Amino acid sequence: MREEQTKATTERLIFHVDVNSAFLSWESVRRIKEGLPDLRDIPACIGGDPTKRTGIVVAKSIPAKKCGVNGTAEMSEHGHCPE
Repeated sequence: MREEQTKATTERLIFHVDVNSAFLSWESVRRIKEGLPDLRDIPACIGGDPTKRTGIVVAKSIPAKKCGVNGTAEMSEHGHCPE
């Protein structure tokens, strides 16, 4: 029994939570509270400041997805959404 207990306590558990889309939702809530447009209803993406980071898109709204913005797009690719 002691050996079984040791195995149970030495096994590793890796738990990964992907919350990238949560950033868009949290920013949307903040903007709605301030009377600004809801980012979930317009083509919008979250990716950071391209002058400080790589600028890769980490979250995008459904309208942005419909315009062709995907997870490999860079923030500098403004041509996806013509409006």
